Amino acid sequence: MFETLEPPEQLVARRWPLFIYGAYSLVGLVFFVLGVRRHGFSQPFSLVIAAVMLVLSLVWFVTTLRSRSPLTSRRLGIHNIILLVLLMAYDIRSI
Repeated sequence: MFETLEPPEQLVARRWPLFIYGAYSLVGLVFFVLGVRRHGFSQPFSLVIAAVMLVLSLVWFVTTLRSRSPLTSRRLGIHNIILLVLLMAYDIRSI
C-alpha cells in the first residue's frame, strides 16, 4: 500500500556464501593449528579468536547448506563483516 525508498532485498546465489564461509573456516583452522604449533597454549586469546572464526564459519556453512531459501545480500554482508573483524583482531593480537 505504501511505497518506501528502500530497495527490495537482493538474494545471493548459494555458491558465494558457501565459498566465503569455506574460505573463512579454512583460514580459522590454519590460524588455530599454526598458533598451537608456534606458541602452544601460552597465547589463549589468539587461539580463541581463531576457534571462534572457525566455528562461526562452519555453523554458517552448514546452515547455508541446509537452508532451502537463499541468503540476502544484507545478511551475507553482516556475516562477512563479523568474520573480517575477527580476522583483524587475530592480526592485531599476533603482532
